[in-house]
Amino acid sequence: MRIIFMIVLLFTSVFAMTKNQVYSYYKAGAYEKACKYGATLVRQDKKDENYLSVVALSCVDADYLNTAITIVRNMKNTPIGRNNASYVSSLFLIKKLLMQFMYDNVDLTNLTLPKSPHILSIVFEAISHNKYKKSGNKYIIKSGKYIYSIEKFTDNGVDKILLKKQLGPKIIEQHIYW
Repeated sequence: MRIIFMIVLLFTSVFAMTKNQVYSYYKAGAYEKACKYGATLVRQDKKDENYLSVVALSCVDADYLNTAITIVRNMKNTPIGRNNASYVSSLFLIKKLLMQFMYDNVDLTNLTLPKSPHILSIVFEAISHNKYKKSGNKYIIKSGKYIYSIEKFTDNGVDKILLKKQLGPKIIEQHIYW
């Protein structure tokens, strides 16, 4: 009995350290590490919605929306969990709609979704309000001092989209989604 207690205590303390490491990665801006490491630990604690939020938002910032969407399905019992789940879900939906726009010529005109400062949201908002110019295979959006673009490409048989945020000729952000 004592040995089982020691094993449980050891497991609990190891899990706490790894969970703390995910928080450290997030605070340091190491979103890819926080996402990848945190996503493996999510299975062990599906009830801590603050932790799930940190992992899901890290995945969003690391462009792992497919991973983030699998995490948010467990975020339903707290206001912060529901709020972050809605945010991630709306970005995932926007990504899917932009894929349809680019590959299937689906009309997104006047479609309204929640707005955010995320590049997917900015590009979607412009496209849904016809505030873009088409240049070959690329759609160009001017918003304030930035230029955003979206273009489609295929990589190893997988259809993808490339989003860029530029300040003049300098690329500020670049994201690839599929």
